[in-house]
Amino acid sequence: MKPEVFVQSRGRSGVSQSIRTGLRSTVARNAASLYLIEFANYIVPLITVPYLVRVLGPAGYGAVAFAQGFVNYLMLFVEYGFNWSATRKISVCRDDHEVMNRIACHVWAAKGLLSLLGLGILLLLTAALPKLREVYTLLLALYGTVLGNALFPSWLFQGMERMVAISVINLGMRIAVLAGVFTLVDRPEDTVVYAALIGAGSLTAGLVGAMTAVRIFSLKCVSVTRAGIWEALKEGWVLFLSMASVGLYTAGNPFILGILTNHTVVGYYSVAEKIVKAMLGILTPVSQAAYPRFSKLAAESKEETLFWGRRMLFLMGGAGFGLSLLIFLTAPLIVGILLGAQYRPSIVAIKIISFLPFLVAVSNVLGIQLMVPFGMDRGFTLILFAAGLLNVSLAVLLVPPWQAAGMAISVLISEIFVTLAMSIFLIYKNCTLWGKMVRP
Repeated sequence: MKPEVFVQSRGRSGVSQSIRTGLRSTVARNAASLYLIEFANYIVPLITVPYLVRVLGPAGYGAVAFAQGFVNYLMLFVEYGFNWSATRKISVCRDDHEVMNRIACHVWAAKGLLSLLGLGILLLLTAALPKLREVYTLLLALYGTVLGNALFPSWLFQGMERMVAISVINLGMRIAVLAGVFTLVDRPEDTVVYAALIGAGSLTAGLVGAMTAVRIFSLKCVSVTRAGIWEALKEGWVLFLSMASVGLYTAGNPFILGILTNHTVVGYYSVAEKIVKAMLGILTPVSQAAYPRFSKLAAESKEETLFWGRRMLFLMGGAGFGLSLLIFLTAPLIVGILLGAQYRPSIVAIKIISFLPFLVAVSNVLGIQLMVPFGMDRGFTLILFAAGLLNVSLAVLLVPPWQAAGMAISVLISEIFVTLAMSIFLIYKNCTLWGKMVRP
């Protein structure tokens, strides 16, 4: 049966009608708003990276990237999976203002508590590890990004499917940081200034985002209980393990590389990762906008969820493959124009991880849009945890002989593992996207 016939045959049902309307209007509108964010995420590095890598040099840029890699682990700790667990919960009960208000207050309280714990972890590890002591000032400056993340209720805006405010706030923050970089950063010693701009920008965006959410959703302070905080933490626990596992092979790679090598090698790898992630960001808005809809849809109809999941897989997979091919073919040109001759060692790393957009696009549909909405949190977590351990193990083996290229190979193999494991798991759970679609 052709997909078109399948949809038309269900056109008279209320469920199918709401699905079509939601996927074609709300999701599209939210995706457009999120594309404004990703445009900023894409264009700002495109403008700032060529300037920063030349002004700070490979070692200076690598030092900031190393510090960011460690802070990214703390960011994951504070996020705690709320971007998925809280979004999912709010998307289901968003019509009940009292419940939504109570959830928001307890999530904020939980993230505030985690922020304090994160700061304690930073101080303890900095005192214990010499390599972290070398970038102590950078770490403190960059911790503003963790505090900003704790304040910014992106999970609330996503769950309520109101992404326009996120777009405006993030765009304003990035423009301010961009202006600060070109005004205040003009010599290799300005690494702390650059880190402070990043931290201050994120903290400001968090404050503005929180105040905007209070106004838009008419939020009021409610009595926060230990039981409520514990419930929020408990619900996000499995997804936190998933996100922490992802961090082992994504967010903290410059940190792992810095522990095993030096800041110059980190600089070569981090610019490669920055370029590929900027391109990968082109696909992010569709995923973020679709997730609340898939969460709601999974509770209503498994067959419809798989039908739209297959469509999204072809869309995201095709776009990801095109991006990967483009990055692979233009890697030398990108380095020559954007980074300069001193970053020629980054070309190999860029080519290796150029396959990530395709792999991440496919695994995102399988994991975030299907496994998580279907409640397969434990399987999702186990796969990502195994991938994280695989990445660290491979890095220990491959980085010493091959430096930045070794780190890139570790990440690529880990991402291939994730995509294959998720495909096999869904087939095992009788949630395959392949073959003829059966009419429910």
